[in-house]
Amino acid sequence: MSPRGARTLPVVVALLALGACGSPSAGPGGSASTAPPADPDELAAAAAGWGAAPQYVLTTTAAPFAAVPMAAGVYGADGFSLVFSDPATAGTFLLSATGTTVSADDCPRVPLLSVTGGEVGGTITCTQDGDLLERASGEALEYVVLHDDVTVRLSGEAADRDALREAALNVRVPTHDELTALTAGTPGGGSAPERGDLPPGDGAPDDSVGAGG
Repeated sequence: MSPRGARTLPVVVALLALGACGSPSAGPGGSASTAPPADPDELAAAAAGWGAAPQYVLTTTAAPFAAVPMAAGVYGADGFSLVFSDPATAGTFLLSATGTTVSADDCPRVPLLSVTGGEVGGTITCTQDGDLLERASGEALEYVVLHDDVTVRLSGEAADRDALREAALNVRVPTHDELTALTAGTPGGGSAPERGDLPPGDGAPDDSVGAGG
């Protein structure tokens, strides 16, 4: 079963934002990152802002997909999810990271995830692909991989199999720049844009009437 209390809103909002704003603004555009992982304290602060456990805050790279900042958020009780999009085709897939295991034995009984975090029905076929577990049901495809004992699922519908497999192989901790982009404008991370209509002090607008009314 999917994680209890899984939240799908961040993904839905992100997909709407993609339709309105165009291409994603975070991630290296599918090229592998050579920068070091974000500092653990920085990662913990970002995770707290989302309500996720720090060990679940992960990302990946898979050309030509890039992470969508507005789609980063908590998944289930304390897991993490992030949607990726190909700006040229509008194709998407979901990365979800939790402590819930999906083994080869229980693979046929655990529903696949849709890009919105919901469950996909239908008969599931399972194939072991090295360290990856490939799962398929109709047009839905999912790769499962363990990253430091964290179960990571890369899920898409009518997805590019090669790109989804690449994403599963490239799961990692985000870099400082990636984490900064993902947390911008979210609780506990980033900063709100400055407003030009607020005076110094407590920030309240000055509605007083000057001399002469």
